[in-house]
Amino acid sequence: VAKILRAFHMDATRADPQSITLSNWDRVAGALTDPLVKTYGTEVVQCIEIDERAVELLHSKHPNLVVQHADVLQVNYASMAQEQGTPLVVVGNLPYYITSQILFALADASHFGAVNCATVTMQWEVAQRMVAPTKCKDYGILSVVFQLYADVRRHFKIPPTVFYPQPKVDSALVGLHFWGPAELRKRLMGVDPSDLRRVVTAAFQQRRKTVRNGLKQLVLKDICDGDKERAKALLQSAPLPLPTRGVKGFTKALPADWASKRPEELSPGQFVELTRLLFGPADGVVDETKPLGKKVWRKLKHGD
Repeated sequence: VAKILRAFHMDATRADPQSITLSNWDRVAGALTDPLVKTYGTEVVQCIEIDERAVELLHSKHPNLVVQHADVLQVNYASMAQEQGTPLVVVGNLPYYITSQILFALADASHFGAVNCATVTMQWEVAQRMVAPTKCKDYGILSVVFQLYADVRRHFKIPPTVFYPQPKVDSALVGLHFWGPAELRKRLMGVDPSDLRRVVTAAFQQRRKTVRNGLKQLVLKDICDGDKERAKALLQSAPLPLPTRGVKGFTKALPADWASKRPEELSPGQFVELTRLLFGPADGVVDETKPLGKKVWRKLKHGD
């Protein structure tokens, strides 16, 4: 726990050490909360807990602690941050069966600048996918999304013996520092995140096929209204010129033969360019007033 807390403090104080509103998820009531309260105090720490018995236990231990009796998937993080008057700093042990959905909820919350950073435990294999480079089997949707949305750091591996009951897999502590809406817009080059989701999802649903074949139905039905000739031409299009105002180290031009590539061969920046080619804007102009979306990556049934 001490090692987790040191990594969390490093993540939490990276941007603004004077402003921390800490939201904690604790799979074992008190395991993280007790040392967090001791370090930061109940005026900073608040908890989200779905188990009523755990809520009662936390209240008995820390009478002044704010504990939301809620499902983490249903929490409106943007409203929560607005109420606190500062972006949230998240720490917690993620329930393994909903890890991806919690992470996607945080990504959506970052559209509003609601989440500064998160320090969370998860399955080792999920952590591997988040930081995976292109051209490997671990590279997929999680890689594209979180390498676009955040600076992701895999702090260290955690053996099963640390937890009770013991899981059957290794875990990892991962730190995510979300870029926030202004930087994210620059990375998106005017692309609508919802359009990016459609492209990335369609491509990786058929990851063994070429990008052209994986996107064929999306392009034909959703973009070209069933016009086969138009769809064929679009899937043979040359990449758009790369705007000069791209983000160094992230923005990357599509290769001329992009359509014959496999999805895992395209970087997150190239998926942005592919989406821009298919959906626009062709000029890559960033509209600072256009909302990034309330629900893009999280499921519609999850939260507000």
